[in-house]
Amino acid sequence: TGKFYPISVKCKRCNETILGQVNIINEPSLELDEKGKPYYTCRKVLIGNGPCFQKIEIVIKFDESRRVTDRKISGGEFVED
Repeated sequence: TGKFYPISVKCKRCNETILGQVNIINEPSLELDEKGKPYYTCRKVLIGNGPCFQKIEIVIKFDESRRVTDRKISGGEFVED
């Protein structure tokens, strides 16, 4: 995927599909798990262009190689390609 991780979500309130992306080089923050192993995490809030303005919060975890290991969402659902 290169430098960007694409995000596609659907708002639970109005069903609008919202597209976004994470710059996997600059946006994730380095953290340590309970065993001291490093990983990266990124929190994003997306808002669509429609009339409802529902905030959709996404938290994505990456391993040391910047591969996605986990992702969570509130206010919407992930749209799979």
